[in-house]
Amino acid sequence: MNPFAAVAVKTVGAAGVAAVLSLGVVQAATPSPSPATDHRSDRRAVARAVFESEADVLGIAPRTLREDLKKGQKVSDLAKDKGMTKEQFAMKLVANVKPRLEALVDHKVITQAQADKVIDRIANGHIPFWDGLHRATTK
Repeated sequence: MNPFAAVAVKTVGAAGVAAVLSLGVVQAATPSPSPATDHRSDRRAVARAVFESEADVLGIAPRTLREDLKKGQKVSDLAKDKGMTKEQFAMKLVANVKPRLEALVDHKVITQAQADKVIDRIANGHIPFWDGLHRATTK
């Protein structure tokens, strides 16, 4: 092999190895996002817990609740059919969702402050889907 070619191969090879190693070091030094800092995953987890709790309070499966909402039903109508007022539904929802939120806190998916905020909002009358689905309309 030509001496110049040998030097070129060694130089290119060494540069390639250095580049690959530096990428590995950068990736190792960059911390992966923790579940608690990914705002979308914690919101999805909370929404899922609340939705499943709403279905439990109504005595139906989450899939059935989703289908009813898509058909135009409201949680308020479904609760009324079960003989519950908004206040009664909210109290049962808080009792049902607390253990789910505590599990999310224990698994570090959400913080205790986030769980407390959800409980407080429900206790103060903010019940998701109470007035049905609110879809964005296009003009």
